[in-house]
Amino acid sequence: MPARERSERCFFLDPSSTPDAPRLCAEDEEHLRRVLRAEVGDRVTGLDGRGLALELVVTRVERREVALEAVGLGAREPEPGTEGAPLDWLEVAAPLPRGERAEQLVDRLVQLGVASLVPLEAERTQGGRGELGEGRRARLERLVRAACKQSRRAWQLELAPETSFERWLAERERRVLWCADPRASETLLAAAAELPRAPRGTRERPLALAVGPEGGWTDAERDAARAAGAREVALGPHVQRIETAAEAAAACVAQVRWLRSL
Repeated sequence: MPARERSERCFFLDPSSTPDAPRLCAEDEEHLRRVLRAEVGDRVTGLDGRGLALELVVTRVERREVALEAVGLGAREPEPGTEGAPLDWLEVAAPLPRGERAEQLVDRLVQLGVASLVPLEAERTQGGRGELGEGRRARLERLVRAACKQSRRAWQLELAPETSFERWLAERERRVLWCADPRASETLLAAAAELPRAPRGTRERPLALAVGPEGGWTDAERDAARAAGAREVALGPHVQRIETAAEAAAACVAQVRWLRSL
């Protein structure tokens, strides 16, 4: 593959990497060396998942190592919700659907710019509680990184610990809290459009969006959401799957807030 095309590729930096001595994480370095067959002069972009995008050039390729050199100081994107960032800190809380549907959900939320995803345990969550085991979490974390590389996203989506809807409602203050519900009379688009440009949603006070299980919210959960100050919003005239609702809602909010930031 020509070096010109390779410069479009993103990889994750090793945590010990520095601008003076950059190196990729072991998995990405091996992929660059063995699969992409890196050559001296190839250019790639190194991400740290915390806003840094560092342009790198391959200076040496050995049997077990690819040596890199930074081209300049790199670009640093501000944390979502802070001055200069393209998007607010948007937090999506939803029960994870089963199998590949959860993987597709995570991949698309990364592409849409969601800052954090909270796996919810709701009363009608299908498949029981505690579905996010260690192995599944590790796989989803790998998918997050892969989606960041594909979408050239500098800030890595944070996958929070699984929690109950009630605990999530009570854990902290939010800039705004929307609860997707097909019974709602207000649309999410209208609610997002009327939200003032400032203050923005931040890590400490995010724009938060809750999506219910496929069985729907219980009356007790609706009451708890209202007591926490949630605004019930509709996403359309039909009942949607978890991943469809979460992705549609995230796209709606991200588009409205991104336009406000321009």
